Amino acid sequence: MKNIQNIRLCYKDFLTLDFLEKEYVQNRKSISQLARELNIHEQTITRYLRTNNISVRSILEQAKTSSKGGEYKYKHFLTKDFLEENYLVKQKSIIDLAEEFKLDCGTIVRYLKMYNIQIRSCKEQIRIKYPTKTFLVTHELNAFIEGLMLGDASIPKRVDDSPSRYFTQGCKYKEYLEYISKRLSESNISCSPILSRWLDDARCKNKGYHESFLQTHSFGTFEEFRERWYPNGKKIIPRDVVITNDLLLQLYLCDGNYYRHILLCTNGFSKEDVLFLKNLIEMELQIVIRLIDGKDGFMLAINKSDCNIFLDYIGPCPVKCYGYKWKDNESQEAKIRKNINARISYRRRQNEKRHNICDSSSLF
Repeated sequence: MKNIQNIRLCYKDFLTLDFLEKEYVQNRKSISQLARELNIHEQTITRYLRTNNISVRSILEQAKTSSKGGEYKYKHFLTKDFLEENYLVKQKSIIDLAEEFKLDCGTIVRYLKMYNIQIRSCKEQIRIKYPTKTFLVTHELNAFIEGLMLGDASIPKRVDDSPSRYFTQGCKYKEYLEYISKRLSESNISCSPILSRWLDDARCKNKGYHESFLQTHSFGTFEEFRERWYPNGKKIIPRDVVITNDLLLQLYLCDGNYYRHILLCTNGFSKEDVLFLKNLIEMELQIVIRLIDGKDGFMLAINKSDCNIFLDYIGPCPVKCYGYKWKDNESQEAKIRKNINARISYRRRQNEKRHNICDSSSLF
């Protein structure tokens, strides 16, 4: 305890009012500079300044008066023209300027504020340092992406309202997502690793299934697709869509099934959009398609007599996991049951006709 008291007495002996006024007020030395010279803590200097009723300068005030006379220390080379040239025109970051001149980032920021130069946000600086990537949209790639967009793919809106530059696709079969990722990589569109999760679903045999999720890296070209497919924030079918075999192939893989007839589950779109797609397919394949009004929306049905025409047009299945869609999945038992019911209905109608004939003849 005596040693601590002796130390405090020592501080009091040289941290006098006259000393602090001379060094801190007149010579404009900073608290950190005095602490280094005297080999004591900065808080000790601050406490004695307040004890002697000496106003403590703010960080900004100290920066302005880092040399005698209160001039900016680096004003001779951190001029307005210099900062406008390097920060605005050449778009160097604050960190780059600080490292180049061996200064603190706060010093660069203070000089930018002094000249009323607007400071970029971190996001803006990242976009400058890492510019947005793009890719070339060929006819084949456009048909592939738009076929996926007709199905389960999306270009979602970002939470922070930043540009939509990510293409996403969800599916319970990882193999199909790997196929999509490979097709995209052939056009220099890189993707993040495919993620999977378990989803509970009472309709499934195992009370659930694994869902996989694919997302591309950020590409500015997807903004153009977003503007066409989501003009008002809701997904539509653009009126410049062109029907190709690859487009219908991806639509069928995502949202098609074959049970007695081929059904395209387009219930995520409005009736007007589905009718527009129906007319395009009918004109391209020369077949008749029925519009079905389901409880969840409108779907397209292709008659069994035209199913082979549709399957021949889209070509073979590119992945094993969806191979079952290339044959009628109505079971043999269901077909037999259907035939028996048809025979029973036919015989019933024939018997009714005979009874009607007998009743009419008895009247005569």
